[in-house]
Amino acid sequence: MRKIYCIGETVYDIIFQNGKAIESRPGGPVLNTAVSLGRLGEKVYVVGDQADDAIGNIIADFLVDNEVSTKYLTLYNGAKSRMLLAFLNEHNEPSYSFYKIRVNEEIKITFPEVKKDDIVLFGSFTSIKKEVREDLVACLTAAREAGALIIYDPNFRPVHIKIKDKVMDYIYENISLSHIVKGSNEDFQNIFDSSSAHAAREITKKYGCDNLIYTANKYGVNLFTGDFHKIFDVPRIEPVSTVGAGDNFAAGLIYALINENVYASDLEKLDHDVWRKIIRVAIDFAINVCLSYDNYIGNDFVIDYVRNGRIGEC
Repeated sequence: MRKIYCIGETVYDIIFQNGKAIESRPGGPVLNTAVSLGRLGEKVYVVGDQADDAIGNIIADFLVDNEVSTKYLTLYNGAKSRMLLAFLNEHNEPSYSFYKIRVNEEIKITFPEVKKDDIVLFGSFTSIKKEVREDLVACLTAAREAGALIIYDPNFRPVHIKIKDKVMDYIYENISLSHIVKGSNEDFQNIFDSSSAHAAREITKKYGCDNLIYTANKYGVNLFTGDFHKIFDVPRIEPVSTVGAGDNFAAGLIYALINENVYASDLEKLDHDVWRKIIRVAIDFAINVCLSYDNYIGNDFVIDYVRNGRIGEC
């Protein structure tokens, strides 16, 4: 069974609407992705760090309850957990405030030895953090050389813009280490000061990644490969919350890659029909999350969509 390693930070989300806290739950991009994959029965690990406090224990227990391994989750004694406040606007689209982890001891993440055909998803602040940079690059380099499939989802938020100049070389290196770059129009606007899918494509191609998935909410999904460019429409919905939508697009992407038996060596020659199935599954996962306050696909969705064989139908 292929293993999936989701490298990044866990947080605790509190969602606000009309000035009131309405929901709270474990979150963070890699956690959201990993939990959905765990609910699907995949062999998935979260690779990162968090505080060993009451909130951290809630997060760790939640991961275990959802079949996600915490083997590579470093815990800091006497630390305070990361928090994310999400403020929904009239369209139920969030703006964010982040509260960093507070740690007295040295920042340290234990990275796995990734094997051939495994899948690595990485991104967010962990992917540009100086303290773990050397170990992260060593892990990704070894994983790529071993024949693993590597996906980079930058999750570059407005709060990161103030450090952009200091981390651009890290971002370019992340792109060069990846087989697929997947990001939103907001990510690329924040990173490259451009709202153009084609401009983002030119940059990712320049730094060595042929496959770009550029999501733009209701405006659809742009897929660029070494051979073609395709735009996929997204069904119009009335979202309850878009928190976690991109993370579950990533979960659907990974799940479909596994179901279609796609490996790193296949990407160069993957045809339109297979890519269509993969992207459509990813869109379905994102839509499901938008229809509730949860950051992960629901158990009813798992039963209806997966066990009833609806993979790639849409």
